[in-house]
Amino acid sequence: MATVPVQNVPASKMQDSVESRFRQLQARWEAETMYLSDAHKIIEHPASQEIISLGEAVIPLMMRDLEKEPSQWVWALPRITVANPLRPGDADSRKMAEAWLRWGREHGYR
Repeated sequence: MATVPVQNVPASKMQDSVESRFRQLQARWEAETMYLSDAHKIIEHPASQEIISLGEAVIPLMMRDLEKEPSQWVWALPRITVANPLRPGDADSRKMAEAWLRWGREHGYR
């Protein structure tokens, strides 16, 4: 039986691959949900579910996006992290983003 040498993929290339997939899914999710007002339909969208399945690897990417502007990541992060950093009164998207950025800093993601 012949053996096939295993090549280790550098971490940077692996992260590039994750980011590429993440951005593809993000574009699809945004395009296909931009006119929806039902949060449940937005978060249950197949692209959203696939982003969530990418797991912890996408948290830094989401944090980077949240630093620029509030986004739908405030709905996906709780499903990836099983955390809830929101305080009473953090109902608007800006306050939700700030709460998640605070959480990200406290947990070493930024």
